[in-house]
Amino acid sequence: MNSQSFNNLLPTLNTGDLILFSGKYSISKLVEKLEKSMWSHVGMVIRPDPKGEVYFFESTALTNLQDEWFHDNKTGPKVVKLLDRLKSYGQDVTPYEPPQYALRSLKLNHKIDQQKLYDYITEVHGIPNPNEWKMIEEVIEGRYLSITSKNIDYTCSRLIGETYKTLGIASFNMPLNGLMPSDFSSTGKIIIKDGNLEEEVLIDIKEYVGHM
Repeated sequence: MNSQSFNNLLPTLNTGDLILFSGKYSISKLVEKLEKSMWSHVGMVIRPDPKGEVYFFESTALTNLQDEWFHDNKTGPKVVKLLDRLKSYGQDVTPYEPPQYALRSLKLNHKIDQQKLYDYITEVHGIPNPNEWKMIEEVIEGRYLSITSKNIDYTCSRLIGETYKTLGIASFNMPLNGLMPSDFSSTGKIIIKDGNLEEEVLIDIKEYVGHM
């Protein structure tokens, strides 16, 4: 897997790109073990100005970063600055071990409907992230029993799956609550309707360690 510095990748980042995380939290290691993958978290790049700030749309139990649009610290779907999330992820784990991150660039033959995206972000904001056991139950129901969960909550994978589906980017062959981060990796089976997701590129943020 190739690796590039965040600075080199920054000019290429666009709305719809995926960022995969390999975390050090206990739930992260459990997810990675269950799915036999190095990835345990996924989120999506949002960049309203192609040359401006890069934001990150995710569903998480973390409350250390304030939502950039709603200015609160709720769990669940939120928009934070991408670099802030990359620099802070796992900082509360002792001993600290830098996580691994990877970019999958989305190449579409049409433009993403920005208004539809912003409406969706507003709609789901404040809906909680499920606890660990509820998350496992929902994934098992969707992935292995093809049961659509009636719970009103969002795992990271369910959120990004629903975002892609809402924007008409992709379709899925299982209920969205059955999705896991590995499904968004190059070994996954996302069906991109009018374009493609490029292979993972590891993101090197070592140059920012001194600024943390």
